Amino acid sequence: MHSPLVSSPVLSRTLLAGAIALLFGLAGCSQEDSSSSSATTTVDAPAAAVTTEAAPAPTNAATLKRGELMALIFPGWEDKDDGRGGAVQLPDIGNDGKPVSGSEAEQQANVSPREVVRLDDTHAVMLTETVPLDDQGQPISSHVAGAWLGAYFFEQGADGWTLTKRSDGVDYLGFMGNIGQTRVERIAPQRFVLTTTSGSCWQGNCGTWFSVYELGASTVHELVTSIPLSATNSGADEACEQVLQNKRPETPARGSCFDVDGTPEFVLGTDDEPGDMRIVFSGAQTTNTSDRAQTVDRTVIYTYRKGTYVPGEGRNPVPGF
Repeated sequence: MHSPLVSSPVLSRTLLAGAIALLFGLAGCSQEDSSSSSATTTVDAPAAAVTTEAAPAPTNAATLKRGELMALIFPGWEDKDDGRGGAVQLPDIGNDGKPVSGSEAEQQANVSPREVVRLDDTHAVMLTETVPLDDQGQPISSHVAGAWLGAYFFEQGADGWTLTKRSDGVDYLGFMGNIGQTRVERIAPQRFVLTTTSGSCWQGNCGTWFSVYELGASTVHELVTSIPLSATNSGADEACEQVLQNKRPETPARGSCFDVDGTPEFVLGTDDEPGDMRIVFSGAQTTNTSDRAQTVDRTVIYTYRKGTYVPGEGRNPVPGF
């Protein structure tokens, strides 16, 4: 017995027509969904471009911390080897080793803060060491190349400390791209000085030189520069080390021997009349008439007079070389 559903031609044609209609319906639905999905994709707005703007340079500093003050002068300055660069106005160096007035031009340099001095309730000054860069962006650091002493002046207002004046190149001193050791001293209750001690060696002969700069609310001026502070030649002649200890070397010294060192001291005066500067020298040296070492124990006095230190009592015993 055959199934009536299969044997009926009419029913078979009806089922076939329904199946075809269903397939076209599904196909149409699929195309509509696809078209709708595609349309949604094409009308989506592209992602907005992200833009960043550099933070504006600060106009004042809340404190006298070196990093905050440096950011006022050199936006973007960072305390790291490759982040100390800044644009400065520096003069040429004359044949006498001094800055040539009126020759200032912009240069790129590495700038490092050395000292910050609060002069009174509303005034401060920061002293810097500035080393110019060469054409390859490297610090100029040969034996005869020193560094610039810079000075930047600040005044305190309602919003903090504001830069009021700058002097990128006060003086040029030192060796190997370094101004040497720096210290701040008082010469009167409200008067300050910066001292620098620069030194180097040549074929075993070593020496240091001492300079003093008075600090004002808008100026830095030299009181005295390049005073010979110490010298020794024990590295140039091995015999000198024994001679200076009053021992007889196997081979006589080739010339005079010396090892002399000075220690500066400031006498606190009044704001109207600063005190003296004294340098106490000690050590040993031989003379042209004797190969025996003589003890050095001497004090040299420099007197403050009309904005400078002038030699007073005593003679500087540091030999030249």
